[in-house]
Amino acid sequence: MKIERKFGLLVVIISVLGATFVSSAAGPTFGEITLSPTSPTALSTVTLSVTLSGDTPSEVRVTVEECNGRTGICHPDIQNVTMSLFNAGNYKTNVTLKHADATYITCHVVAKTSGTWTSSPEKKINLSDNTNGNDGNDDKTPGFEVVLFIIAIGVSLIVLARKRVK
Repeated sequence: MKIERKFGLLVVIISVLGATFVSSAAGPTFGEITLSPTSPTALSTVTLSVTLSGDTPSEVRVTVEECNGRTGICHPDIQNVTMSLFNAGNYKTNVTLKHADATYITCHVVAKTSGTWTSSPEKKINLSDNTNGNDGNDDKTPGFEVVLFIIAIGVSLIVLARKRVK
């Protein structure tokens, strides 16, 4: 009986110490990744920021992947940018988007503590449509149907004028 009690006590102590060690070695806790502006457009420069709590990392990086939701293709040149400590636990960086056909971006932050990289959950951000008219889809010129409409009105006027003359 005494051996079983000692063994049980030993298991409890090891469990408590193990849980303490694992929780202290878990690394930083990630806050929400935020963007400025909140609705960026393709080819714009965005400021990404994240708040980290817990262990202080030796390095923080963000990866940004640009994708086109209409074609289902993500561009292979994923940006991996270093983030700088802005103030207590708040890291920021600027990223310039490279692809005009991108409709959304995905990003996640990784932090290095004690030689181990810890990753945040991935965040998807939809991009706003370009409003400068340079996206190739909105050229503000009349289409072929306008020309046909004008021709139809002209032919109708000629036919009506001939019927009145007779």
